[in-house]
Amino acid sequence: MKAKYNFGEKDKENINGATLPVEFKTPKYLEAKSKAIELLESKEYKDILKESDFWILVNTYSNKTKAMYSGLIISHDGCLKINDSLDEKLKFKPSCVEIDKEGYKDSLVFTYNCPEQGIYEVGEVSKDNCKNDYPYAMALKRCFDRVVLKNSKIAYSGIYSDSESDEFKEQEEHKTLNKEVSKGAKALESQIEMIKKLVPDTKKITNYYQIEKLEDLTVEQASEIIKKKKGNE
Repeated sequence: MKAKYNFGEKDKENINGATLPVEFKTPKYLEAKSKAIELLESKEYKDILKESDFWILVNTYSNKTKAMYSGLIISHDGCLKINDSLDEKLKFKPSCVEIDKEGYKDSLVFTYNCPEQGIYEVGEVSKDNCKNDYPYAMALKRCFDRVVLKNSKIAYSGIYSDSESDEFKEQEEHKTLNKEVSKGAKALESQIEMIKKLVPDTKKITNYYQIEKLEDLTVEQASEIIKKKKGNE
């Protein structure tokens, strides 16, 4: 049965002109996906948010030969919709914003400080993480989106805003996330091989979890299967 929402998941992704197989969906992405579906079907947002307000954060393994899904992104318009739906006490308050034009290493920073909401947040840009010609607009967008995602509790589920896109590129260049997820991917590959040895009929597993192949299992699901099978031996 095809899922109602898949946010554009594919078997392969085109990255910088190269077609790469999608080999791994991180726990953070799966958590974000679950939260986004919850929002789309909730009473508060089902008539406001659309699946098109979200898209997948795609990264590559350090060797650039495989792709992974590492998070979910919500558009700035999506953040605007959410802010409009929040209780008045939680809505973004422009009066709580201040600007610092001489931040650390010449960065431009919008600061949001709202004791009433218990929120202190910033939106910053620098020459390293903002490549467009509208630094003030981008810094304010980042500040706004971060505040809205925190006030709505959505940020806690691994959903980022599209205003962070330049920072995602920076993270990819440093490969911090890739190294961490690559370890998880290798662990999953090892678990899949173990499951194939322990379970003669893997079709029962894919049917149970409603997935197409064993490789679509999460690390946690694979661990649980192995634990149960070894416990029955």
